[in-house]
Amino acid sequence: MMSDVKGDTLKSADIVPVQCPQCSEAQNTIDGILTDTFDTANIGCMVCGYQFDPVEYRRLLAERQLDFASLQLGDM
Repeated sequence: MMSDVKGDTLKSADIVPVQCPQCSEAQNTIDGILTDTFDTANIGCMVCGYQFDPVEYRRLLAERQLDFASLQLGDM
C-alpha cells in the first residue's frame, strides 16, 4: 500500500521520478491504477515516450529511493 505524502519533499514520497534508460531524463508519467507492483499502470517517460516494463520500473525505483535515502541535508 502506498503511504500518504506528508509535505512537499521527494524523500517523503513512495514514488520518485526514475531515470529513463533511453534519454536519461527523470520525468515520468503514470496512467492507470497504481498498485504496489505497478502491473496495472502504464509508466512512461514524459520526454521521449519510453514505456517502462513493471519489473524494470520497480528496480529503477528501488535504486532511486536508495539514492534519496542516502541524501543528508546539513543543519539549516
